[in-house]
Amino acid sequence: MLTRGSRRLHPEREAPGEINAWTTPLIKTALVLIALLGNSGFNERILPGGGDSNLQQYVVVAMWQVIAGTCYFRRSILSLDLMTAGVQVTLLFYAWAVVSALWSNDPAASLGKALALAVTTTGAFHLIRKMTLDDIIECEIHGLFVLNAVSILLALLAPDIGVESGYQHAGQWNGIFVNKQQLGLISGQLIFLSAYRLMGPLRRPYHAVAAFAALICAIGAGSRGGAAFAALSVLCLYLAIRSVGFIRIAAFAPVAMSFLAIVLIAYMTYTGNPAFEILGEKIDFTERTLIWQHALAHFENAPWFGYGLNGFWTLKEVKDVFLERHGWFLDNFHDGYIAILIETGVVGLSIFVVSYFCFALRLLANIRRDGGLDHQVVFGLIFTCLLFFIDFTETFFLRSTNFTTTLLSMCVLVAYAPRPLLHGELLAGAAALSERTGCGRRRPRRRNRLGSWQDRDSGCF
Repeated sequence: MLTRGSRRLHPEREAPGEINAWTTPLIKTALVLIALLGNSGFNERILPGGGDSNLQQYVVVAMWQVIAGTCYFRRSILSLDLMTAGVQVTLLFYAWAVVSALWSNDPAASLGKALALAVTTTGAFHLIRKMTLDDIIECEIHGLFVLNAVSILLALLAPDIGVESGYQHAGQWNGIFVNKQQLGLISGQLIFLSAYRLMGPLRRPYHAVAAFAALICAIGAGSRGGAAFAALSVLCLYLAIRSVGFIRIAAFAPVAMSFLAIVLIAYMTYTGNPAFEILGEKIDFTERTLIWQHALAHFENAPWFGYGLNGFWTLKEVKDVFLERHGWFLDNFHDGYIAILIETGVVGLSIFVVSYFCFALRLLANIRRDGGLDHQVVFGLIFTCLLFFIDFTETFFLRSTNFTTTLLSMCVLVAYAPRPLLHGELLAGAAALSERTGCGRRRPRRRNRLGSWQDRDSGCF
């Protein structure tokens, strides 16, 4: 079972209190704002410019700068094995993506996104060492719940804003967002995060309320992608809690999905078909394959290093040709794997796949050493698998200000925590805090359902 030999990655509940207590509410407030603004574009009736506005991105980057700066005043609660190949290759991928802006055909657009990616990645690197992943998830739940609650109110009280009126999706909810797909994905994520909390020892009534609100939005939006994300996430999380064998299989799922994506890319590049043909039926994933084929048709012009971060769709000839052929245009690959290939080339995609192969090996090594995984690492693995799944038809990889993308990097890094401090050392720190604060006596510990130790205290730790 998962609970056997599991580890505590974040012993902050047993360690001495924070010297700079003011940093916690500041960081949490910034994270909630990022969750509110850094997931999807708002409806233009809510925010002028809608999905084309850069205001949300500016605020998100500013909040990550606040977090990175504030983290310098906090004590580290998680150390990382920085010299391991996995951490170095993971950071190398993000560094390669940032540097790719140097050979972009549109340096102005590329450098802006590269700078934003550098800021968010740096902020995430500092944050995961100074705050628990559980606390970060809790902040995202608060932000996503607000988005879902507002979307329900708009759909019911202001349908001219919160309900789609176009012929293709008439009657389906888009809520506060530009389209119903974004609402579906956001609600699917909230269902997953709430389910994670409800399956653990720190469940609260508002987690159930958040899950219910997200379910209403998922049904109203009618998004198949969001529904698949929600159902698959809860199922995988349940299986991961119950079986270490499932975790071993899931550890290599991101690599397996990457190779499947490469096979599909090779098929489309070789055949030139604008859709997949299965049992005589043409499947174009609501015309996403048109976007994929158009991008892959330009692959040979920059195969090794790519077009640079944000350097493809900003090309006038790329946009004009697609618009002329199809009568519509979206500056989005709608496939994270193709986005990596086109923007960072074969080199970038290779580094990406190798980094997650190292991630899988690290998880297996942790299981062999400890007999299980900390519940936060389990969450990170399932979240990673789900994001790899959804990136077959959406683009989260290489998004510079999207909170989901940034959370992915933190989920990967948390797996590289070495063996934690001895429990005796933690108890010594807790005793020192108890003397200062006058907290009650400690009671025996018990294991929780997600595999980490939980202390029955009087609320002090």
